[in-house]
Amino acid sequence: MGTIFAMLPALGCASRPKRDPDQSSALYELGVKYYEGRRVEAAIEQFNSALKADPDNAEAYFMLGTIALNQGHDYVEQAETADCLQGRDAELVRQDASRKFRDAEQSFRRAVELRPSFAMAWNNLAVAALQLQEWDAAITATEEALKDPAYASPEIARANLGWAYFQKREAQRAWKELHEAVARAPGFCVARYRLAKVYVERGDMEQAAENVDAVVNDNRCPIQEAFLLGGLVHQRRKEVVRARALFGRCADMAPRSCVAAECKRYGQLIQ
Repeated sequence: MGTIFAMLPALGCASRPKRDPDQSSALYELGVKYYEGRRVEAAIEQFNSALKADPDNAEAYFMLGTIALNQGHDYVEQAETADCLQGRDAELVRQDASRKFRDAEQSFRRAVELRPSFAMAWNNLAVAALQLQEWDAAITATEEALKDPAYASPEIARANLGWAYFQKREAQRAWKELHEAVARAPGFCVARYRLAKVYVERGDMEQAAENVDAVVNDNRCPIQEAFLLGGLVHQRRKEVVRARALFGRCADMAPRSCVAAECKRYGQLIQ
């Protein structure tokens, strides 16, 4: 970390700046520290400086993409969870989210161009594509992530792959990928919630109930949509008391959200 950042100006004719991977790495590490300390703007500045020192720094592109992805999620939360925005207000916030997801996509694409075996970047590219509702792009990206035998979290990529297939209404492929994700990581709440959605699509309410109950009964899994799904599944199973309880818990989790409004509506219908 003792690298001196200041560089003497070049003399003579202008030429293409030389790459300085060591300086780029030092700037990148400083950016990571800022990011971990929630100093996001300072982190972005350091990652951009790292790319000026070495335009081939795939990790810096990955972190810029990760920040943009999180900012996009924050906009979605603003529109759908902190408040259930409607009309022009919702449209404007979702446009901001889409711009951030597109920025993330561009950064992740650059990262994998520089390092084709960058599994985490491929998976995050798939997440951006899912947010942009580009299902085929998400499938391609997750398949690339899964090509890396050293990828430490293949269940995450499989959960995203299964979700992309679900959105394309290819229920059998969706089931295969999500089932494998849950088999590899039984406590992976997002994958299990998505698998429950597939079982509902297939009309298998018993398996749907088993999987969604595993999510809502786990205090580590505060997925509000899972409580909505659980209420709907148990309502279809004529388990009114259980359904009403899940709708109530759903409504209490984030009372101003769009999902809470749905849960309140369904809860009132079965009272």
